[in-house]
Amino acid sequence: MKILTLFILITLSLFGADALKSAKLLGYETDYKTAIAKAEQEHKMVLLVFVQDPCPYCDRLVHKTLVTPCVQRRMKNYVPVIVDKHGVFPKKLKPPFIPISYVIDPKTEKVTYEIVGAIPYKEYIEDLETEMEFRDVTDD
Repeated sequence: MKILTLFILITLSLFGADALKSAKLLGYETDYKTAIAKAEQEHKMVLLVFVQDPCPYCDRLVHKTLVTPCVQRRMKNYVPVIVDKHGVFPKKLKPPFIPISYVIDPKTEKVTYEIVGAIPYKEYIEDLETEMEFRDVTDD
């Protein structure tokens, strides 16, 4: 019985969109300022993803969209960072709702594109491609 209870608790903990757990799962940064500095150094844009726990839509975004290999391959063009809606980030970026992903220019720290909601991975990829076309960047 103890083993079953432990198994259930571990399984349930895997499906929360806790920002730190999600960042570890996805290999994303967890600190906004670190992501900005890294993006400037690497000449990339920041992809800032806002989540909170509990949030079924955030869970869907993390565990159904962002984990897919197709989306993960696109992240090479960005410095991805995932933060909790109540975490540390510039207040001017406070999201009106979650989940939401912002593409941010590290030089100006302004949002240049946003991806709203927990959308399927194909739509997320289309949005990333649209953002890159807008900036006239090719995905090598």
